This record gives sequence, C-alpha cells and structure tokens, in this order.
Amino acid sequence: MQKLWFRYRKWYINYIEFEITNTNKGLEYFRDKLFISILLLVNFFGVLAYIPSVIVAYINFEMKLVLINTLAVSVLLFVVFNRSLSLNLKKHIFSGNLLILSTLLFINNGLSGNGALILLMTTSAVTLYSGKKAGFFAFGYAVLMYACVLIFTKLGYYNFVHTTGYNFTEYVIISLNNLLFNLILVFSISFLITQLHKALLNENKLQKELIVKHNNAVAARNKAEQSEQLKSAFLANISHEIGTPMYSILGTTDLLKDYNTEDNGYQKSLQLIEENGNKLLDIIADIVNISKVESGLMPITPTAFNVKTCVEEIYTKLKTEVVEKDIDFTLTNLISTNESLIYTDKEKVEGVLNHLVKNAIKYTEKGSINIKCHLPEEGIVAFEVKDTGIGIPKDKFRSIFKAFYQVDTDQKNALHGSGVGLAISKAYTEMLGGKLSLKNNQDSGSTFGFTICTHWQCPEKRKT
Repeated sequence: MQKLWFRYRKWYINYIEFEITNTNKGLEYFRDKLFISILLLVNFFGVLAYIPSVIVAYINFEMKLVLINTLAVSVLLFVVFNRSLSLNLKKHIFSGNLLILSTLLFINNGLSGNGALILLMTTSAVTLYSGKKAGFFAFGYAVLMYACVLIFTKLGYYNFVHTTGYNFTEYVIISLNNLLFNLILVFSISFLITQLHKALLNENKLQKELIVKHNNAVAARNKAEQSEQLKSAFLANISHEIGTPMYSILGTTDLLKDYNTEDNGYQKSLQLIEENGNKLLDIIADIVNISKVESGLMPITPTAFNVKTCVEEIYTKLKTEVVEKDIDFTLTNLISTNESLIYTDKEKVEGVLNHLVKNAIKYTEKGSINIKCHLPEEGIVAFEVKDTGIGIPKDKFRSIFKAFYQVDTDQKNALHGSGVGLAISKAYTEMLGGKLSLKNNQDSGSTFGFTICTHWQCPEKRKT
C-alpha cells in the first residue's frame, strides 16, 4: 500500500512538473509538497466516498446534497488535473471549495451532519500548507459563518434543521466550543510549523557551517599534504646534496689510507673522518626514512630470502663494533635450515635488527648482548635483542617509540644519533604484519622483541 502511495504521489509531482516549475525554497518548498499530499488524499477518498453518499442522498430525496457533493467533487477534480493552474492558485481554489462545502453542509444538516467537521479539517489543513495567516483567515470565516447562523436563528429568518432539539443557548455554547477548538488547532499547528521552521533553519545553518569546516579541513589537509611532499622532497634533495660530497670525502679518505701508513696520527685522523662520515650518512638515511614512513610513501619490496643466513651476517658485521668493549656478544639462532626461507621485505627486517642491536651496543658498557631468533608459530618469525645496559624507565616505555625522542640519561652516548631508530623500527614491523615490544628491567638492561609474518600479506601462509 505504501509503495502504491509513493508511486501515485511521484506520478502527480511529475504530472504537474512540480520540481521544474517550483521556485520556493526552505519551508515553502515543504509546505507545497505537503499540500500535494493533502490534495491527493482528499481527491482519492473524496471520489471514493462520493458515489455511496450520492446514492444514499438520492434514495432519501435529498437533491440538495447530491448537487452540493457533485459540485464539490467537480471542483476538486478540476483543481487536481488542471496543469495550467499554478500551485498557489490550486491552494486558493481547493481551500475555498472546502470552506463552501462545509458551509452548505452545515446549513443543510446542522450539527447532525459533517459540515462542522469539514470546516475544522479545512482550517487545520490551510494552516499547514499556507501558514498561520491563512489559518487565521479560515478561522475568521468559521466565526463569520457561526455568527450568521446564530443571528438568523435568533431573528427567526430561517428554521434550520439542526435547531430541532436544541435551544438557542445550547446552540451558542456548542458553537463557541467548536470555534474555541478550531482556534486551539490553528495556534498549535502554527507553533509546530514555526518550531519546525526554526529547526530547519538551524539545521541549514549547521550544514553550512559543516560545509565550511569541511572545506577548511580539506584545504588544511591539502596544505599539509603539500607541505609533507615539500618536506619529503626537501629531505630527499638534502640527502642527495649532502650524500654526494660525503661519498666523495669517504672515497678520498679511503685512498689517503695508502699514504703515510706508518704515521699513526695521520691514520687515526683518516679513521675519525671515515667513522663520522658514515655516521652522518646513517643519520641522513634515518631522517629520510622516517619522513617517508610518516607521509605514507615508504614502499614494501618483498622477496624470498634465507632469514637464518641474514641474521648471521648481521651478527658477524656488528661483532666487530663490540671488540673494544668488554661485552659478551652472542647469537641464539633457533631457526632450522628447512624453515629459514621466508617471503617479506629483507631490507626492512635488516633495518629493524640493525637499529636494535646498535642501540644495545651504544647503551651497554659491560655485561652481555644476545640476539635470539625463532619461529614461535607457523607463519611468524620472532627476534629478541637483550642487553645489560642502562635500561629504560617504565614511564618512558611509550615515549621512546616517538620520532626524535631520547630518554634523559647521564650516559654521553645517549645523546648520539638522530632519535628516530625505534620509530622507524616500529613502523617497519607493523608494515610487515608484526609488532615491536619492549620488556624492561632497569637494573638489568632492556629486552626488545619484534615479530614479522614470514609470508607478507599472505593470511593463508603459502609456502614458497
């Protein structure tokens, strides 16, 4: 039934070309659509009730009712199906038709008929689709009609049917009650429409404010993206501009090692240049990488490689850095040869492991550093770097993973580096489907652990 009604209403809106010809905005637009709904409902039920009412009136020889109903339905059909009439003119004719119909029925049948009910309905409907002013006009018409009937009844000019059984005082009370109820409806509907109008205006205002805020947010986002792109381009350019001469300096330094080989001071100076040059290159690389991570431009390049061999190579390379320190540097590799082939981004795995081990070396003056790797479950490889260094306070556990953050400490080495190693490591592990975590006992150093998926972005864990 609801679908039929919507189709009927949609057909009529297209029939009168409402969306094309209607220029009203806001509340008037909704009032017009409400009038269309009321018009269609009255048309449907009016025509439906016309035939039985006319038949009954004809049987009872009430030809006046036949004529009144026929004229009212004819005007109604004229208003509904005449496409040349504007919507405002349709409203005036429709309202006038109902007012005249209610008056004629009231005069003919009095309080025993439905004239008073139609008048009440008309006043309410006019207030809904034409506004408070039109509603009060319809109410004034009702007052005038009741007053005329009272006057004619009092003067005895006409013997109304409805006066039978009622004295004049009772009729006055009934009339006043009807008018009072009519007035209350007009005020109630007017108040409701006014509040709805205010709510609609507030909603439109909020929508405009939201649109403005959305546009500002989009502009800010575009500006931020542009700034991020400029920052990435700047860092990439700076990396190239600084890296190129640094490689030349390091290359020249390597060539100079062949001269004055017996001069220890000369060779130490060259070694100092080489070590600090490599540190500077590492810092530049870290800054560029964290910039790519934050801007979402860091690519993932998965390949198949032997993780056991990869870890052993990193251990061998970094072992030379702890020779001068009294540190026990060990590797516990629990990955078997048959399970060592994985598919993920090798460069990022090496980067995370390098950062964690170098941090352990930097902050450990004595004791031990242990690298451990194993397969805790199918499709997951886990790494652990444990040291007996200075440790990390528990209230700094989350802060250390922020870019450019360094824990306050008395150790001089703590101030070395860019402060982005852990931030990059955390981002890399999450990109590879894993997690970086910290277990810490400040008295016995730190333990960092991270996991990665052995088959990157492969939930079914396909075997290569």
